Amino acid sequence: MSNDEVTAARAAIAAGDYAQARHHINNLAMLGTHSQEVDELRRLISLQESSTTQVSVQRVGWAIAVSALGYLILSFRTPADWGPVLWGLIAFLALPLFTGLLAGNSVDPSTADSVPASRFWRSFAITAGTVVIYTLVGMGITRSKMHSSDKSSDFFVFFAVAAAYALGAGLVSGIASSMFGPSRRAS
Repeated sequence: MSNDEVTAARAAIAAGDYAQARHHINNLAMLGTHSQEVDELRRLISLQESSTTQVSVQRVGWAIAVSALGYLILSFRTPADWGPVLWGLIAFLALPLFTGLLAGNSVDPSTADSVPASRFWRSFAITAGTVVIYTLVGMGITRSKMHSSDKSSDFFVFFAVAAAYALGAGLVSGIASSMFGPSRRAS
C-alpha cells in the first residue's frame, strides 16, 4: 500500500495537483514508513509551487511592461495625428487584448485561482491601471498647454475621462483573458 501512495503522490505532483499529492503524502506519514520519501516529496512540492509562483510573477511583470510600453508609444502621437479610428483600435482593442492574454496566462491553471473571474480581474486591473496613468498624464500635459484660467472642473473631467477609458480598456482585457486564458489541468 505504501508504494502505491508514493506512486500516486508522484503522479499528482507531476500533474500539478498538489492537494492530492499532499493527501497521499499524509497517508504515507500516518503509516510511519518512508519518512525519507515523505520529506523528499514535500520538498518537491515546495520547489514546484515556488517555481510556479515565480513564473506567475514574471508573467504579471511582462503584462505590465507590455501595457506600459504600448501606451507610452501611443502617447507620442495624439488621436488627431493617427486618426481617431486607428488610435481607438490600438488603445481600446489591440493593447488591452494583448495585455489581457499576457495577464491571464500569469494565473496558474492548476490552482483554484484559475477560474475565469480571477483571470478577468487580474487583466482588468493591470490594463485599467495603465490606462488611468496614460490618460491622466496625457490630459495633464494637454491641459498645461491651455491658457484657460478656470480650472475648477478639471478634477472631475480628468476623473470621468480616465474612469471611462479605464473601464472600456479593462473590460476588453478582462473578457479576452477570461475567454482565452489557460484552462485548468484535469486531475
